[in-house]
Amino acid sequence: MCRRLLSFSYFVVLLMTIFSLNLPAVAQTTDFELKSKRILFIDSYHQDYSWAAGIVAGARLILDAEGIEMQVYSMDTKRNPDIEYIKASALKAKAKIESWQPDLIIASDDNASKYLIEPYYKNVSLPIVFCGVNWDASIYGYPYSNATGMEEVSLIAPLPKELARYARGNRLGILSGKALSDRKNIQNYIHKAGVVFNKTVFVDTAEQWRKAYLSLQNEVDMLIIENSMSITGWNNKEMHQFILTNTRIPTGTTQKGMIPYVLLGFLQVPEEQGQYAAKTAIRILKGQAPDSIAIVNNQQVNATVNLDLAEKLEIVFDIDFLRNVQSYRWNKETNAE
Repeated sequence: MCRRLLSFSYFVVLLMTIFSLNLPAVAQTTDFELKSKRILFIDSYHQDYSWAAGIVAGARLILDAEGIEMQVYSMDTKRNPDIEYIKASALKAKAKIESWQPDLIIASDDNASKYLIEPYYKNVSLPIVFCGVNWDASIYGYPYSNATGMEEVSLIAPLPKELARYARGNRLGILSGKALSDRKNIQNYIHKAGVVFNKTVFVDTAEQWRKAYLSLQNEVDMLIIENSMSITGWNNKEMHQFILTNTRIPTGTTQKGMIPYVLLGFLQVPEEQGQYAAKTAIRILKGQAPDSIAIVNNQQVNATVNLDLAEKLEIVFDIDFLRNVQSYRWNKETNAE
C-alpha cells in the first residue's frame, strides 16, 4: 500500500539580543582592526575526513569574507586513536599556538577540547570557541570564562515520527555494533534526545547483523540503523543486495555512511558547526566576552531518501517532500553511491 509523506522543512533561528543601556562601555574592534586578527583552527581529525573538512569549509566561508586569517592545525586523532599519540599531538598543537600567537582558537571535535583546551587553556586570557563536541560539553569543564561554542547532537528526535508515516505500528528498534562509542550514542538517544526503543540489538559481525535484521522485520515496525564501522565482515555490495531483498519495514539513520542501507537519513551539517564557530569568533574579536555567549546545539539537518528502498517498499513521495531532500540511488555499475 502506498503512503505519502507530508512536506516538511527545517528552520534554524539564531536569536541575538544586544543590551546596551546602563552597561559599561566596551572597546569595539573596527573592521580594519578585525582584518589584522588571526585565528588558529585546531582540527581533532584530518582534512581527508569529510566531517572535519566540512567544518573547516564552513568557518573559512565566514572568515574569508571578513578578511581574517585562519590557519588549520590537524591533530589526526581519527586515524591515530592511541592515547599517547593524541597527547603528543595536543602538545604539538600547543607549540603551534605559542609560536603563531593567534588572537583566538577554534577547537573542533572532542579530542581538541579534551586533550588541549581543558588541560592548557581553561579560564586563561586567550579566547576559545569550540564546536563538534558530542552531546555534552560539560564533560570537559565548559563553560569557561574564555570559552563558548556549539555542541554536536544527533538529530534523531524527528526521525521516528517521519518513519511512522510508513509504518504499520509504533514499535521502534535500533540495530548497532557493540563498540563503546556505539553504546554511548544510543544512551544519548535515550537520555538526551528522549527516544524510546522497544528493541535494542547489539552485534559484532556481519552474519549476526543479517540475522538480527531479519528478526527485527517482525519484532518492530520501524528500525534505526547505526554505523557499520565496528561490524566485522561488512561488505557493501553484499549488504546492499541483502537489504533490498529482505527489507519490509521503514528504516532510518543519522549516520552518513548508512544511507545506502536505509529509507531515510537525517544527517548533521558539518558546515553549520564551522559557520557558527566563525561567527561567534567574530563577535568575540569585536569585543563581546566569551562567557556572555550561551553554548548552543546544532539545528540544521540534511534529509536524504533512498529511492531504491522506496521502490522496494512501494512508497510514493509528495513532490514537495522531494524538493526538500537529497535523493540517493546505488550505482549498479560501480557498486557504490
